[in-house]
Amino acid sequence: MPEGHQPFDNQPPYQTIEVKPIAGALGAEVLGPDLSKPLDEETFSEIRRAWLENNVIFFRGQDMTSDQYLAFAKRWGGIHLHPYMQGLPDNPEIFEIEKKEGDVRNFGNRWHSDQMFTAQPAMGTMLYAKELPPVGGDTQFSNLYLAYDALSDGMKEMLGRMKSVNNGDNKRRYGGLSRAERYKAQGSSMQAKVKDPGDIQTISEHPLIRTHPETGRKALYIGSHTEKFAGMTHEESEPLLNFLMEHSHRPEFTCRFRWEVGSLAFWDNRCSQHYAINDYSGGRRMHRITIQGDTPY
Repeated sequence: MPEGHQPFDNQPPYQTIEVKPIAGALGAEVLGPDLSKPLDEETFSEIRRAWLENNVIFFRGQDMTSDQYLAFAKRWGGIHLHPYMQGLPDNPEIFEIEKKEGDVRNFGNRWHSDQMFTAQPAMGTMLYAKELPPVGGDTQFSNLYLAYDALSDGMKEMLGRMKSVNNGDNKRRYGGLSRAERYKAQGSSMQAKVKDPGDIQTISEHPLIRTHPETGRKALYIGSHTEKFAGMTHEESEPLLNFLMEHSHRPEFTCRFRWEVGSLAFWDNRCSQHYAINDYSGGRRMHRITIQGDTPY
């Protein structure tokens, strides 16, 4: 089995940060930076290297205003606005994810990669913990490089010729209900945008095996937005789709992060999935920013 953490070749030790892996498959805490302050180029470059090597990185003990949080996010690229969910009134680039007391469901309670249903899915996602329950509410992550590496040569060859169809409002999977309808029916504080996404493309085809544009590694690019394979019916797609989804988050491909107020996670959607565990009654509030990506290949 290939190692999950793959440092770049011929890289010197980190000079400005400390990087502590949290699991064998992926994930590392980055110690040292205060993200409320502007980062010099050397520190930012090392954080980017840690992110690419570990798929997801975590910072603890951060105390940022919304403007400072947004300034850090913009160092990574343009901001990807969610086509379905409303941003904060004063900072529309920041999307608040909240589960209040009495809410039944939480947001992101399926294995997925953010915004796969758009033509250019989000490159990365940042999540900043503002309020947490006493226990519960962890997030799991899965390494899609390892999911690809563990496939047989025959499966890799077959999947390399296939594309997936990804839907942002898959009514078929949810008993015919739209996002807004199921949020209301299941009891949730999360609110969809009043207006229809309109011209934003929310059903997209992508290669099932994706090449990461920065690392050059191949990943099994799949998630809960994937509803079938291009050129196949739902019924034909279902057996293989079910197998690949289960395969993509085998325990040996995963890590689990326990949040604290002030923690920030930043994951690479091009090579990882995540899953928000719904094992708490409420009182969890997070601020999310997604970074624009490119067309998968």
